[in-house]
Amino acid sequence: MRCIRLLPVLTAALLTVAAPAVAQVTVDLRALQALPQRAAPSPSPMPRYAAPQPRPMPPVEPGAARGSVATTAPPTVLNPAAPGATTPGTTPSATPPSSTQPAARPALPESTPAIASIPPVPPPAEAAAPPPPPPISDQAATKAEPVSQGLRLLFATGQSDLSPDSAASLKQLTSSLPPGDATSFSVSAYAPGSRDDPSSARRLSLARAMAVRSALVSSGVASTRIYVRALGEAYGSGPADRVDVAVQGLGDSTAQAAPK
Repeated sequence: MRCIRLLPVLTAALLTVAAPAVAQVTVDLRALQALPQRAAPSPSPMPRYAAPQPRPMPPVEPGAARGSVATTAPPTVLNPAAPGATTPGTTPSATPPSSTQPAARPALPESTPAIASIPPVPPPAEAAAPPPPPPISDQAATKAEPVSQGLRLLFATGQSDLSPDSAASLKQLTSSLPPGDATSFSVSAYAPGSRDDPSSARRLSLARAMAVRSALVSSGVASTRIYVRALGEAYGSGPADRVDVAVQGLGDSTAQAAPK
């Protein structure tokens, strides 16, 4: 403690000696000893360390397994801004289920269902249009004459219509043949022409051939079994105003009707 008291005085003395002074400093040590002495401060006592106390264990229920420790889950803190959030210390209220929840899936059948099949519906059958009636006129002078394996029709000059008698003769010819597609009909039509209009003979012969064809179809002959030829002025040595109907497919004796 005495050294501590002399420390300021020695420091001042050293500073005085180091300074460029001419004066001489003397120190009276007895004056320093005469200074009142102070008691040195006693060191502060160290704090006593307290041993930690053991934490009491929670009671164990009778049904709980040994060695398991019951723990308390910390409270869940939700976002206050989120819908349905709760703050610590409050009990969340029950909210009704949302209407957007997916519906329950239906139960699958235990057995595999039979495959449903629908038969195709056939389109309605279109009724075949009836053939047009043949051009039959009471003023027509057409006559029918039987020939070898057929029939010959003689027309009046410039006419192409059939008379009722000639139409009946054509129907009688078709009904006398055996049914089926074994027979066919060859229709060859002729007509005289003029020098001023060479095509008039072809047009008139075509009109006569179509009249005979229409009469055959009306009698039940398929149109695919009728072969029409409009030959015009190529009538040969026979009558110019005529139509020859030849039946083909009756055997070796089948022959075309030849003009007389």
